[in-house]
Amino acid sequence: MTEWDVESAYHDWKTGIVVPETFQAASFPRVVAVCNQKGGVGKTTTAFELAMALIAHGLKVRIVDADDQEASVSVWLRYLLEAHPEDRRLNLRDLFFDAKVKLAEVSYPTPYERLTLVPSYPDLADVNAKHPTGTDTCLQHHLRKADDVDVTIIDCGPSLGAMTVSALIAADDVIIPVQAASGLDVRGAGALNRTIATVQERMNPDLRVAAAVLTDFERSTIARKIGGSLARAYPGAVILPARTNVKIGEAQLAKEPLRLFAPGSTTVRDYDKGARILFGLGAAA
Repeated sequence: MTEWDVESAYHDWKTGIVVPETFQAASFPRVVAVCNQKGGVGKTTTAFELAMALIAHGLKVRIVDADDQEASVSVWLRYLLEAHPEDRRLNLRDLFFDAKVKLAEVSYPTPYERLTLVPSYPDLADVNAKHPTGTDTCLQHHLRKADDVDVTIIDCGPSLGAMTVSALIAADDVIIPVQAASGLDVRGAGALNRTIATVQERMNPDLRVAAAVLTDFERSTIARKIGGSLARAYPGAVILPARTNVKIGEAQLAKEPLRLFAPGSTTVRDYDKGARILFGLGAAA
């Protein structure tokens, strides 16, 4: 599909991934910011499941956890740091506050082959509060020099503070998750759009909105309207409906990727299709 259908009768409406004719798949290496200033829209699920889809295609992926909340991916994988002495458990905050710390020192292997994690703790909020020297370009400085992965995915927090701005300055692409049944998510996107436009104008003119993900997607009138609003707001972006699934919550409680917890689920298939479109990939191995 090249356009989101808002014209046909509801019973004739065919849902699917919208890929505009002008869309070009991403090249490698790539930095992607998963961003929405509203919480609870599926940012972490989107970041994690896209990462799992990409490593299934043989790519090397780094997740940068730029979310200081306790619902972030670091909470699932924080045990990885326990093998290191407490005074050497470096994390994303250290990258901002200590100029001597290198990206490799805050990157940890995970149980999933080809996936590394830059973790964070709640004290990452200090970056927004204290704005250490070089905050805006810190992630760009470190990530643009890195050649150890094909894709870096930055899981942004639910704010438009200094940390999110730093992620947007570093990124090539933005992916915006929006709950398919929440009109508030779309109405609240104006501030995010202004922030993206400011970053594009002043710091990162090549930044693009590559995709909008309709999370918890179910066929409904409101989901159709929200999809249409996103297609109008981001005419060059892929519109990806990621279907809802009760297994998502179960996988989160089990601290497992949905791709491994429920590999045949509709949500996993949707993120896999999205990864293939966004990055020009074939079928997963």
